[in-house]
Amino acid sequence: MSNKIKIVFLGNCASAPTSLRNLTSVLINYNGQGYLFDCPENTQQQIMKSKLSAMKINDIFITHMHGDHYFGLFGLLSSFKLNNRTNEINIYVPKGEKKNLEHLINLTIFDKHKPEYKITIKEVEKGKIFENQEIVIETLPLEHSIKTNGYIFKIKDKIGKFNKEKALKLKIPEGPLFAKLQQGKSIKINGKTIKPEQVMDYKFKKLGKKIAYLTDTAVLKKIPKILEGTDLLIHESTFFKEDAEKARLVKHTVAQDLLVFSKKAKIKQLYLTHISGKYTDLEEREKQLQKQFKNLKIAKNLEEIEIEDYL
Repeated sequence: MSNKIKIVFLGNCASAPTSLRNLTSVLINYNGQGYLFDCPENTQQQIMKSKLSAMKINDIFITHMHGDHYFGLFGLLSSFKLNNRTNEINIYVPKGEKKNLEHLINLTIFDKHKPEYKITIKEVEKGKIFENQEIVIETLPLEHSIKTNGYIFKIKDKIGKFNKEKALKLKIPEGPLFAKLQQGKSIKINGKTIKPEQVMDYKFKKLGKKIAYLTDTAVLKKIPKILEGTDLLIHESTFFKEDAEKARLVKHTVAQDLLVFSKKAKIKQLYLTHISGKYTDLEEREKQLQKQFKNLKIAKNLEEIEIEDYL
């Protein structure tokens, strides 16, 4: 049975909000759990408008420590405290930024009464940083003026359909051993080795969808293998070609350059976000870009989309 992945663009603006566009942030909801990518000012209200619950967020992924990507964090953590949250919150930041964020949290939300919930800050740089039974999240370094992470949200592949009856006939007890076999690992029981193929039907293999969130960055010179064939790439496009020189100086992306990258990487769907507030003709620009890359959209403020979790 497949489920929907819900993606909410809480904002699409770069550097500073406008009267119509909030700063860039994305909330992914899957099986009732929220995964928040960046937390600029006003994130709380945007989540409320999306009708999703901030209390369902247990993991927050900060791309980098420029204010338009994390200034909303302190208000959100404070509201968790006011709402008597008890679940631990994990905050992921680039390597070297843990102490800075701890200091800011201590200044803003820790008074005489500490929160009932635990805040864990994790420094991440490259590779797998999060995993549960359903998903895995990886990070990769981006090309910006300070250390910046991109994040890849991936639904785990299903190697096949588990045959419970066969497993029970082999006298395998229900529980962790079932899970190991479903993960493609052999197990030992009563002196015998049981291989996954003895209880798995590989005709039912399914490939999980992959969503990448990359901002702030210049277009990467080489295509990381992990991005090849991404189902949904959410990528910054702070500037358009008339401002290419400025983009180069501040290490941001020009939309037209990203189209070439996306074609080479075989990106299936491209959403542009983190767009400078100076541009007010985004609908017309979207139409022009779609002539070069059909499966392209410019993310709208509070736009919500749903995609299947498996191919």
